[in-house]
Amino acid sequence: MAIWSKLRDIVRWLLRRSDPPPPPGVGQRHQAAEQAAARQRLLDQAQRLRDTRWYCESTQIVPTVRMTLGQLTCYGTRGER
Repeated sequence: MAIWSKLRDIVRWLLRRSDPPPPPGVGQRHQAAEQAAARQRLLDQAQRLRDTRWYCESTQIVPTVRMTLGQLTCYGTRGER
């Protein structure tokens, strides 16, 4: 019976014991590393998009189309409250 009470005391002591706090600055280092990795992923993605064919093609000029009266007047929404 004494063994079980000692074992119970040890388990309670282990559960009650808290982990020491991390050294100062660890959170900022992790955050900086994650931000650098995210920035690099964005730059890599932008480079891949620049290398695709659609980016290298010239812009097509759309022929001008006359605007309707509703488009010219913003369908009567300008100035209304």
